[in-house]
Amino acid sequence: MSPSDESVSQLMSTPVVTVVPSLPVGELLRLAESLEIHHFPIVDDNGLYGLVCTCDVDSARPEQTIAQFARRVIITVSPDGTAREAAALMAEHHVGSIVIADNEGVWGILTREDLAETVPEVVRRLVCGVCGSRQHLRHRRDGSLLCPACAANEVDSTTD
Repeated sequence: MSPSDESVSQLMSTPVVTVVPSLPVGELLRLAESLEIHHFPIVDDNGLYGLVCTCDVDSARPEQTIAQFARRVIITVSPDGTAREAAALMAEHHVGSIVIADNEGVWGILTREDLAETVPEVVRRLVCGVCGSRQHLRHRRDGSLLCPACAANEVDSTTD
Protein backbone atom coordinates (compact mmCIF):
# COMPACT_ATOMS: atom_id res chain seq x y z
CA MET A 1 0.00 0.00 0.00
CA SER A 2 1.34 3.44 -0.93
CA PRO A 3 1.39 6.19 1.71
CA SER A 4 -1.35 8.06 -0.18
CA ASP A 5 -3.67 5.06 0.32
CA GLU A 6 -3.24 5.29 4.09
CA SER A 7 -6.48 5.73 6.01
CA VAL A 8 -7.23 9.20 7.31
CA SER A 9 -8.06 7.57 10.65
CA GLN A 10 -4.33 6.81 10.97
CA LEU A 11 -3.32 10.42 10.21
CA MET A 12 -6.01 12.55 11.82
CA SER A 13 -5.52 14.46 15.03
CA THR A 14 -7.44 12.94 17.92
CA PRO A 15 -9.06 13.46 20.23
CA VAL A 16 -10.66 16.25 18.28
CA VAL A 17 -11.46 19.39 20.24
CA THR A 18 -14.94 20.56 19.34
CA VAL A 19 -16.61 23.75 20.47
CA VAL A 20 -20.20 25.04 20.62
CA PRO A 21 -21.54 27.91 18.48
CA SER A 22 -22.15 30.10 21.53
CA LEU A 23 -18.48 30.04 22.63
CA PRO A 24 -17.06 33.58 22.89
CA VAL A 25 -14.13 34.37 20.62
CA GLY A 26 -11.92 35.23 23.60
CA GLU A 27 -12.42 31.75 25.05
CA LEU A 28 -11.69 30.15 21.69
CA LEU A 29 -8.40 32.04 21.42
CA ARG A 30 -7.39 31.04 24.96
CA LEU A 31 -8.20 27.42 24.17
CA ALA A 32 -6.27 27.57 20.91
CA GLU A 33 -3.23 29.01 22.64
CA SER A 34 -3.26 26.54 25.52
CA LEU A 35 -3.70 23.51 23.23
CA GLU A 36 -1.58 24.89 20.35
CA ILE A 37 -4.25 24.16 17.74
CA HIS A 38 -5.98 26.42 15.23
CA HIS A 39 -8.92 24.53 13.70
CA PHE A 40 -12.06 23.70 15.65
CA PRO A 41 -15.12 21.80 14.46
CA ILE A 42 -18.26 23.39 15.89
CA VAL A 43 -21.01 21.05 17.03
CA ASP A 44 -24.49 21.64 18.37
CA ASP A 45 -27.42 19.39 19.29
CA ASN A 46 -27.95 18.58 15.60
CA GLY A 47 -24.36 17.54 14.92
CA LEU A 48 -21.64 19.28 12.91
CA TYR A 49 -22.55 22.98 12.76
CA GLY A 50 -19.44 24.49 11.21
CA LEU A 51 -15.72 24.98 11.41
CA VAL A 52 -13.71 27.89 12.75
CA CYS A 53 -10.02 28.66 12.53
CA THR A 54 -8.27 31.18 14.70
CA CYS A 55 -7.59 33.24 11.57
CA ASP A 56 -11.35 33.51 11.03
CA VAL A 57 -11.70 35.50 14.25
CA ASP A 58 -8.67 37.82 13.89
CA SER A 59 -10.76 40.98 13.77
CA ALA A 60 -13.47 39.80 16.19
CA ARG A 61 -14.19 41.22 19.60
CA PRO A 62 -13.59 38.75 22.46
CA GLU A 63 -17.25 38.76 23.50
CA GLN A 64 -18.59 37.89 20.04
CA THR A 65 -19.65 34.28 19.55
CA ILE A 66 -17.79 32.03 17.15
CA ALA A 67 -21.06 31.20 15.35
CA GLN A 68 -20.73 34.60 13.66
CA PHE A 69 -17.45 33.52 12.07
CA ALA A 70 -18.11 29.84 11.42
CA ARG A 71 -17.60 28.39 8.00
CA ARG A 72 -20.88 26.58 7.42
CA VAL A 73 -19.76 24.63 4.36
CA ILE A 74 -17.57 22.00 5.95
CA ILE A 75 -15.52 19.60 3.92
CA THR A 76 -15.63 16.15 5.49
CA VAL A 77 -14.32 12.69 4.76
CA SER A 78 -15.30 9.46 6.46
CA PRO A 79 -12.87 7.72 8.83
CA ASP A 80 -12.19 5.03 6.22
CA GLY A 81 -11.27 7.61 3.55
CA THR A 82 -7.72 7.74 2.22
CA ALA A 83 -5.03 10.37 2.50
CA ARG A 84 -5.20 10.90 -1.28
CA GLU A 85 -8.97 11.44 -1.09
CA ALA A 86 -8.56 13.98 1.73
CA ALA A 87 -5.76 15.81 -0.09
CA ALA A 88 -7.80 15.96 -3.30
CA LEU A 89 -10.74 17.46 -1.38
CA MET A 90 -8.44 20.03 0.23
CA ALA A 91 -7.07 21.00 -3.17
CA GLU A 92 -10.50 21.09 -4.83
CA HIS A 93 -12.05 23.25 -2.12
CA HIS A 94 -8.89 25.22 -1.24
CA VAL A 95 -9.14 24.46 2.47
CA GLY A 96 -6.46 23.81 5.08
CA SER A 97 -8.35 21.24 7.11
CA ILE A 98 -10.94 18.53 6.71
CA VAL A 99 -13.19 17.19 9.42
CA ILE A 100 -13.24 13.42 9.73
CA ALA A 101 -16.87 12.55 10.41
CA ASP A 102 -19.64 10.08 9.70
CA ASN A 103 -23.20 9.45 10.87
CA GLU A 104 -21.90 8.70 14.36
CA GLY A 105 -20.22 12.08 14.76
CA VAL A 106 -16.89 13.87 14.51
CA TRP A 107 -13.87 11.59 14.80
CA GLY A 108 -10.95 13.90 14.19
CA ILE A 109 -9.48 16.61 12.04
CA LEU A 110 -6.87 16.45 9.32
CA THR A 111 -4.81 19.47 8.30
CA ARG A 112 -2.64 20.27 5.33
CA GLU A 113 0.42 19.73 7.52
CA ASP A 114 -0.82 16.24 8.49
CA LEU A 115 -0.77 15.30 4.79
CA ALA A 116 2.46 17.05 3.78
CA GLU A 117 4.59 13.88 3.88
CA THR A 118 1.92 11.40 2.82
CA VAL A 119 0.58 13.18 -0.28
CA PRO A 120 3.20 15.86 -1.01
CA GLU A 121 2.33 16.25 -4.70
CA VAL A 122 -1.14 17.55 -3.82
CA VAL A 123 -0.27 19.49 -0.68
CA ARG A 124 2.63 21.22 -2.46
CA ARG A 125 0.11 23.10 -4.64
CA LEU A 126 -1.76 24.52 -1.63
CA VAL A 127 0.40 27.58 -1.00
CA CYS A 128 0.08 31.34 -1.03
CA GLY A 129 0.47 32.54 -4.60
CA VAL A 130 2.71 35.41 -3.44
CA CYS A 131 4.98 34.16 -0.65
CA GLY A 132 4.51 30.37 -0.64
CA SER A 133 3.12 30.15 2.92
CA ARG A 134 0.81 27.26 3.75
CA GLN A 135 -0.80 28.97 6.74
CA HIS A 136 -4.44 30.15 6.84
CA LEU A 137 -4.94 30.47 3.10
CA ARG A 138 -7.89 32.30 1.58
CA HIS A 139 -9.30 32.33 -1.95
CA ARG A 140 -8.70 35.18 -4.32
CA ARG A 141 -11.34 35.99 -6.92
CA ASP A 142 -9.08 34.49 -9.62
CA GLY A 143 -8.96 31.14 -7.78
CA SER A 144 -5.43 31.49 -6.42
CA LEU A 145 -4.65 31.45 -2.71
CA LEU A 146 -3.33 34.14 -0.37
CA CYS A 147 -2.12 34.03 3.22
CA PRO A 148 -3.44 36.74 5.57
CA ALA A 149 -0.24 38.84 5.38
CA CYS A 150 -0.23 38.92 1.58
CA ALA A 151 -3.98 39.55 1.50
CA ALA A 152 -3.49 42.55 3.81
CA ASN A 153 -0.66 43.85 1.61
CA GLU A 154 -2.87 43.46 -1.45
CA VAL A 155 -5.66 45.47 0.22
CA ASP A 156 -3.17 48.14 1.36
CA SER A 157 -1.78 48.52 -2.15
CA THR A 158 -5.26 49.01 -3.66
CA THR A 159 -6.16 51.73 -1.16
CA ASP A 160 -3.02 53.82 -1.71
